[in-house]
Amino acid sequence: MKKFAILVIALAMPLAFAQQNASPKNKGLIGAAVEQADQGYFGMSGCGLGSVLFGESENRGGQILSSTTNGLYSNNTFGMSSGTSNCTPEKMAKTAELKKNMNIFISANKEALANDIVKQNGETIIALGEIVGCKDTNYLGVKLQSRYDAIYTKNNANAVTDNMYNVIVSDRYLVENCQL
Repeated sequence: MKKFAILVIALAMPLAFAQQNASPKNKGLIGAAVEQADQGYFGMSGCGLGSVLFGESENRGGQILSSTTNGLYSNNTFGMSSGTSNCTPEKMAKTAELKKNMNIFISANKEALANDIVKQNGETIIALGEIVGCKDTNYLGVKLQSRYDAIYTKNNANAVTDNMYNVIVSDRYLVENCQL
């Protein structure tokens, strides 16, 4: 199994370098046929070898394959520390700053935000939309309400922030229309 994986990686590496110059959108080495997302978003599987092989995918199958590849080879840490495998410091710093701002806002407005999410609209959703750079706060409210149970699995502000961020970045429309 390891020999096969090494062979696939060895054959795929020259294609990765050729592909970087061919197209501004990362289609991955294997996932060229998978539906693509914009702005360098690699989904919940994150950066690493999986993002190189399977590309920018919000397709569930692509995310599972990408995440499994990242888990098997434990290469996310290397990618993050070296800035390779689609792990760019700028993207990580922007995400960390965004989550920090979301966490501060969620901590200060926990109950009002939960009530507005249930209603799909309100001042706190508009303010949250400004934090994440979304102009379409109506759609943001609908999306957050549809995933309310997933967002509020734990009542801890950090968990709510992470869950809410994951809901937002897992939606193609929000990824394309917000400044994430």
